[in-house]
Amino acid sequence: MKKKKNKKEASKKKLGKFIAIFVISALAAAFIIPKMIYRINEGLVEQDATVEDIDVSGFSEKTFTGSYSSGHMYANVEVTVVNGQYTEIILTDYSGINPSRADKVIESIIRRQTLTPDEGDIGEQFTDIIVQKAVYYAVRYNYSVS
Repeated sequence: MKKKKNKKEASKKKLGKFIAIFVISALAAAFIIPKMIYRINEGLVEQDATVEDIDVSGFSEKTFTGSYSSGHMYANVEVTVVNGQYTEIILTDYSGINPSRADKVIESIIRRQTLTPDEGDIGEQFTDIIVQKAVYYAVRYNYSVS
């Protein structure tokens, strides 16, 4: 009887250790991996954080498509210029960026008619830079850059 009890206790201890290791691994994965990805993306975006403005005053009417990606983040856009002004910018596809923030950046670009609007905190977040660069590459080259 004692032998069976010892086996059960040993089995319970092994199961307890396995569960503890599993829980610790799951927590580490949940907190450490996203932070590592964020830091990788932060470094990639900061390497190319400068956004140039583009003079679109010479365009009568044209629609451009383009994209920009850095790390695990990307944005695809369709940019319409009419009579030398940005009239519409559509975020057609994205990953890893904040779509609400992207809409704010797009609205600011259209309202201020510049890729580098001096408005509040626009241009300070990764989403901002990714969207601004996607618009830049759409208008400048009409193609995607990865």
